[in-house]
Amino acid sequence: MRDSAILIPIGLLTVTSPVEATLLMRTIIMQIDLTHHALKDRFNLFIGCNMGKLMAISIEQLHAFSETVEKGGFKQASRSIGKHAVTISGLVANLESEVGFELFVRKPRSLELTEKGNQLFEHARSVLRELEHFDAKASSLLEEEPSRITIAMDTALSGEELSQVYKQLFVRFPTLEVKILTGDALLVRSWVLTGQADIGFSVGTFSMPHELSSARAFSFQIANVASPDLGIAGKQLTKHQVRGLRQISVNFLKVLGLSEGHNISNKVTYCNSLHEILNLVKHCSCWAIMPLYLCREAIENGEVDKFELEVEDSAHWYTDVIWRTEKPVNSAMRLVIDGILKLEDR
Repeated sequence: MRDSAILIPIGLLTVTSPVEATLLMRTIIMQIDLTHHALKDRFNLFIGCNMGKLMAISIEQLHAFSETVEKGGFKQASRSIGKHAVTISGLVANLESEVGFELFVRKPRSLELTEKGNQLFEHARSVLRELEHFDAKASSLLEEEPSRITIAMDTALSGEELSQVYKQLFVRFPTLEVKILTGDALLVRSWVLTGQADIGFSVGTFSMPHELSSARAFSFQIANVASPDLGIAGKQLTKHQVRGLRQISVNFLKVLGLSEGHNISNKVTYCNSLHEILNLVKHCSCWAIMPLYLCREAIENGEVDKFELEVEDSAHWYTDVIWRTEKPVNSAMRLVIDGILKLEDR
């Protein structure tokens, strides 16, 4: 028995079988889907051109604009960027077309930044700086460089030399997140032991837990200083002569059980800050053993007196760089460690 024809009207077309109808419907659906995506793209383009005009601005345009402002002209900017002056001029003109106003007033032999151009200039520089930061961060991630570092520093060791180490770190790792903690020698060691800091740098504590690795850094000369009202400037005294005078001593020596060889007086006041110890010696009737580099100026100004003491201890102390033994030393840590180890003795 012959199948009867099935007439399915589709627009102006007529098909006579279910198979033809199915194929035709699939084709139409695909066309509708493609048309939908095309319309969507056109809609997004329309929105981008009318509601987000700055999205069409290129990095080259911003760079050309910024360099033209900073260098004072298209020709000067072309030398800086390495492109022809006509290209730079064209990029700036295209940028003006995108933003809808002039950035420069063209004069026969010079350019004058318009008021609107001047306001836009800082935003252009900001965008370019962010892009530089993005590029640097992407490069550091590609090279698997460290993303952050925490450094614990003894407040007694701050100075211009140490700032130069930080400067090298910032230049070498521009996207590195750096955190600096400051405190006394005990705090520095505690921060490293507990993992709150990657590296520590402090006055040597004369003993080191097995969990820490260390490297001997610079040494420094120490001095015996006293309050001027004690009247012992320039004198050489024995232990017995100073035993009755109040001594100000660093606290970490007591905590670590190392004060016996350092503390001489019967009356000892402990302090965790060498800077505060110096202040106490300036204003109270007492004496202390201090790094010479910290009290040299006070000695020269007559705020404290320097005297000699008959002791067998060395006239120098040293500093330590420390890190956890179990923690791998990454490139940022290595830069800081090496930088500190290169510092000269004080």
